[in-house]
Amino acid sequence: MKTKLLYYLIVAILFAASLNACYYDKVATIQGVPTNVSLKNDVQPIFDRDCNMSGCHDAKPSHEPSLTAENAYNALISGGWVNTTDPVNSGLYKAINGGGMPSGRPALSENDKKLILGWITDGAKNN
Repeated sequence: MKTKLLYYLIVAILFAASLNACYYDKVATIQGVPTNVSLKNDVQPIFDRDCNMSGCHDAKPSHEPSLTAENAYNALISGGWVNTTDPVNSGLYKAINGGGMPSGRPALSENDKKLILGWITDGAKNN
């Protein structure tokens, strides 16, 4: 009887722990390249914080690619900045990983670089 009760208690604890899991846990604890990276939720905030301010990658044609929320996806894809078959050689990744971007500002953190690489590796979805 005690064994059966202990078994049900363990199953209940494991079930409760699994309910607490999150779809984006891999993004929260970056060791390697993360998966399930969202353009809107993970990458665009990096662009908003470090890239698309006035005079940089804003909506002006002379500041291509435009990395504003309404333009970033189309500008990156149509401008050839993303290479999903060879992500580390994508123009976007090369620019942020030793290519001098963001210009005149501190370099992106390693986690930010990995998020962007993860998004490209995942197929650069407009998600």
